[in-house]
Amino acid sequence: MSQGGGSAIKILIALVVIAAVGVGGVRVVPVYVNVYEFEDAMRSQAKFATVERKTPEGIRDDLSKKAKELELPLTREQIQVSTITGGVAIAARFTVPVDLVVTQRNFEFNLSADTRSAY
Repeated sequence: MSQGGGSAIKILIALVVIAAVGVGGVRVVPVYVNVYEFEDAMRSQAKFATVERKTPEGIRDDLSKKAKELELPLTREQIQVSTITGGVAIAARFTVPVDLVVTQRNFEFNLSADTRSAY
């Protein structure tokens, strides 16, 4: 009879672990998807900057709008755009806080793209 109680505890622990992984996945995966989409926008801006004749300020404005659209906590000032031979270099460093119910975790991102690496 005592062995049946042990099985119930193991099942309960397994359910708690599965629930924790599920909640973490639901909260963390969208952040990484949005960051990837923002990084893709950075690469596109770097790739076409010279063709579209955009200024560093114009690129910064476009990326700032994209960050807001993706709900990333990234200010315009955190987006660095500089001209290099044959194009531009873009860098962005920011932290995304994610509430994991029991704790809050900060995910740090340091993204970069330039015209040469865009091809």
